[in-house]
Amino acid sequence: MIIVKIERWSDDADLDDPREQARAHTNIARAVIRNDHTGSDELGNYEVELYDPPPYNPWSGETLRAKVDSFPRKELGAWDLVYRALEQLVGERNGPD
Repeated sequence: MIIVKIERWSDDADLDDPREQARAHTNIARAVIRNDHTGSDELGNYEVELYDPPPYNPWSGETLRAKVDSFPRKELGAWDLVYRALEQLVGERNGPD
């Protein structure tokens, strides 16, 4: 399982300092990507859940669901999988004007 979190931190936070992890921050959004174990060693199939907050109100969003099928996991990395998941779920609203 891959979890991608979007958190809001203060501008002066030093994320390289382990003590900063206890500092107050706000969770805004999260994506969970799970291997559904129906693919092969070469091509993975994944279920995606994305908590999608509306602008300026991260606590009143909705959970979107999609699948990423036939992902070439030995050729591409985690960010490529995240990209494909986002393309499935929010790609249309970021298309041409």
